[in-house]
Amino acid sequence: MSHIDSYDHEFLGYLGYLPIYHPLEAFGQGIPWGDYDFGAGPGNLVLGGGSGEHPGLVVHRLECLAARFIYEQLSEEELASLEKGERELLSGLAFEDSARLFEFCDWRVSQYHALYEMAVKSAYTTLNEDQEVEEWLALSLGEFIYFSLPDLNPEHDKLLSIASRFRIDPLMENVRITPPGYPLDRGRRREADEVRWGVSRWQD
Repeated sequence: MSHIDSYDHEFLGYLGYLPIYHPLEAFGQGIPWGDYDFGAGPGNLVLGGGSGEHPGLVVHRLECLAARFIYEQLSEEELASLEKGERELLSGLAFEDSARLFEFCDWRVSQYHALYEMAVKSAYTTLNEDQEVEEWLALSLGEFIYFSLPDLNPEHDKLLSIASRFRIDPLMENVRITPPGYPLDRGRRREADEVRWGVSRWQD
């Protein structure tokens, strides 16, 4: 059993070999820090389940990733057409320091290398020569958040108001979802004092 399996969470899909989880329990009642593990709550995504699985990568400030995905597609002319406040909101979110967005919890050099190799070779949209892995992560997850997880983005309405004036297309398509009907053993939720396994956002 992995660290995340001790707490309620839903399974969202995979980014390459890394499962993507959304914790369902709030801070204080949610996933605490432990040895070789991580702390996270409903405002986070988690890639990897912690001890017993792959070390966790906790994703913070989901609105910043969605904003980065939108910003990437806008031309200079389109950005200039925004009102000053809109432009400042978008750029302020989009250029948040990646060290505040991605928390690599007890990762080892071999795991960083495997993530790099996945981004370079195994993804649908691979890492560009002039791109950092963190940027690739931000765009892959930002696209997923923008299109599929608007309820987890506290700035979704403001960002949608900006993005709806322009053509915003999928750029990455690197998140893989388990199709309905497939057996599912990831994700859990307590129901009537019992734990139900196989909890996915996309399946009942």
